[in-house]
Amino acid sequence: MNWFTAVNKPWLHFVVLGVIFYHLQTALFPAPKVVIGPLSDARIATLKQQWLTSTGRPPNPDQLARYIAVELDRDMLLQRAIDLGFHLRDSIIYQRLILNMRFLQLADGKSDGALFDQAIAMRMHLDDEVVKRRLIQMMEQRLLAKAPAKEPDAKMIEAAFIERKEALRRPPRYSIEHVFFPAERQHEVAAAIALIAAQDLDIQAARRLGAPFLQGHQFIGQTPDQLARNFGNHFIAGLEQAFAQSNLAASGNGGWLGPIPSAYGLHYVWLSKFEPARDAELQEVEQQLRADLQYTANKRALQCGIAAMRVEFDIRGKALKARDEEQACE
Repeated sequence: MNWFTAVNKPWLHFVVLGVIFYHLQTALFPAPKVVIGPLSDARIATLKQQWLTSTGRPPNPDQLARYIAVELDRDMLLQRAIDLGFHLRDSIIYQRLILNMRFLQLADGKSDGALFDQAIAMRMHLDDEVVKRRLIQMMEQRLLAKAPAKEPDAKMIEAAFIERKEALRRPPRYSIEHVFFPAERQHEVAAAIALIAAQDLDIQAARRLGAPFLQGHQFIGQTPDQLARNFGNHFIAGLEQAFAQSNLAASGNGGWLGPIPSAYGLHYVWLSKFEPARDAELQEVEQQLRADLQYTANKRALQCGIAAMRVEFDIRGKALKARDEEQACE
């Protein structure tokens, strides 16, 4: 039997023609894309209200368009996660939907599996915000796993260190203890300061002349921002001014400053140590820079993954922001 006889079979001709027609049909008449959007007027109104609540002002047209673009991307990620069946095999979603069913008093003696199946049949996973956020997060993780971001190398870290040198500058640090006088006892301050000077009292003895302070009396190696959390910004301004007017920086010794006012009262401050502001060393901030660069790279890789996915959907109400991202990822 030669090859011509082998292939000269009517049934084989039908199979070959069927395969050809199938691929021609797929190429000429592709399946319609899943439609995402446009957002409803009610949902856009909700987005505007969220923006107003968080910023104190209504969004301008460009801000609103970008906000809408983010929501459309979230809808797309959610749809793809559901298409892939993520909601059917995630333990967090499983427990969440069972909890919802029990909260709605729909358990009625049913097993967890039966409750989960009923929740899915009721499409509860499409209405629960926790479940939707989980599905979107899982889809984002999948995109990053398929096209992971490049890890920052030593050259990138060094370049970031040079670029951010001023922002990475180490702030000054104060080691202080204080004697506290609340508002109703401020008339005692002058006499207490005079007694401390006359008897050369140390801080432990001097503290007995004042009142308890809820946040504590000793603060070691604190930056101005850290101290401000306990005393307020007004205290920091007074501390910096008092220190600048003293000779403690030149002497390098500890000494008394104040009294310094705060929102709580007056503080007579013993400064035991001061570390001036300085430039950071690369070793000190290397891990921070690495984490920041990796976060930025992951964010960019995710944006590119989302941009690539958009071509697979029919997205309506799409903002111009998406077009810029797609061009940048090419």
